[in-house]
Amino acid sequence: MNRAPGWTAVVIGLLAGMLLAAVWLLGARYGPAVTAGHAPPETVVVRQEVPVARDTAAVRPDAGGLADQRRNAIVRATEKVAPAVVSINAIQHRTVTRSVVPRGMEFWDRFFPGMFPRRAFRQDVASLGSGVIVSDDGYILTNVHVIEDADELKITLHDGRQFSAHVVEQVPTWDLALVQFDDPPADLPVAPLAPQGEKLYIGEWAIAIGSPFGFLLADTQPTVTVGVISALNRDIKQTDSDRTFLGMIQTDAAINPGNSGGPLVNSEGEVIGINTFIFTESGGSIGLGFAVPIARGEWILDEVRRYGYFRRAYVGIGIRPIDPIIAQSLDLKDTTGFLVTDVTRDSPAWKAGLRPYDVLRKINGVVLKDVDTFNRLVYDAKVGTKLTFTAERDGKTVTGTIVLEEAPRRAAPRRGGVRG
Repeated sequence: MNRAPGWTAVVIGLLAGMLLAAVWLLGARYGPAVTAGHAPPETVVVRQEVPVARDTAAVRPDAGGLADQRRNAIVRATEKVAPAVVSINAIQHRTVTRSVVPRGMEFWDRFFPGMFPRRAFRQDVASLGSGVIVSDDGYILTNVHVIEDADELKITLHDGRQFSAHVVEQVPTWDLALVQFDDPPADLPVAPLAPQGEKLYIGEWAIAIGSPFGFLLADTQPTVTVGVISALNRDIKQTDSDRTFLGMIQTDAAINPGNSGGPLVNSEGEVIGINTFIFTESGGSIGLGFAVPIARGEWILDEVRRYGYFRRAYVGIGIRPIDPIIAQSLDLKDTTGFLVTDVTRDSPAWKAGLRPYDVLRKINGVVLKDVDTFNRLVYDAKVGTKLTFTAERDGKTVTGTIVLEEAPRRAAPRRGGVRG
């Protein structure tokens, strides 16, 4: 006997049908279209909006201006000079000897030196510094203390290329040296130099660029520090070496170890000095850095091009301050000036008429109050410079003009002492 289905089955069937209908309707409304092979309009709109949202120039109209502001004068100046900054690896070849001691016999070698044979070995000692290329034929300016006593020079460019070089000239008085590539490449970058006589301003931007680790690191790009010109015409005495540097540029741009010999640059991207040394108690920068004015480096380069070497000017006299004993022995009432202790025969001073025991009072109208005054007058003097002097001899005034000549090549370079 067949029984009619119960109400439960009927309800279940109706619910299932309604659920299937709802699924079909949702698929028709939101499912992907399959006709004509195109994406639905919503997808097209989304795909168009995504790149527009990521285009910052479209969203931020001032983005280009901001980028230009970031590339300020310091950035542009660095871009002009940094490619010409090089790393200098100065290598000294030293010969060292040590005893060839059999294993276990170290005790005997310590208390009986010379008991075992000695053997000589070559030891290479390297020091790192910086320099700047100043001509397309491969001349580099740096410091004397960077390349001093080096037997071999290796130059690393900003792009990682390495070349051999040699020392052309050294001027210890200024701690400046001129180096040249042995075989300069044709595409050398050259740093622009500030025009002769260009005025520097205390407080203007100063950019110190160096390449202290170009030989050691994979990234050979130079390092950059920024400050201002703190002072001009600074005279610095180094007590450890008894040397005097006159007319230096002072800056608070950090000159870190290895940056010696690199350029000091203005905001126009022109080299205004060669970074030389710092004052420090800890070994790091405390804002007291000093650079040699670039005019002296240009002077050296010009002399080398014209004559093959730097011509050092000299006066040819020895002087000493007038102390009470000298004043009494010469019956001098005025102790201003210097006693001429000796005059080199046929030197510029001799030709001008100066003789031993003359009392030198003035040069170019400047009263000689101390040794520094004399040194300043002859520190930057060139061959051919004229120095008009006033002296006293036996109570009478003597005047004359000293025309500086080239110092004899055998003479030791003047280091700022009291002999000129």
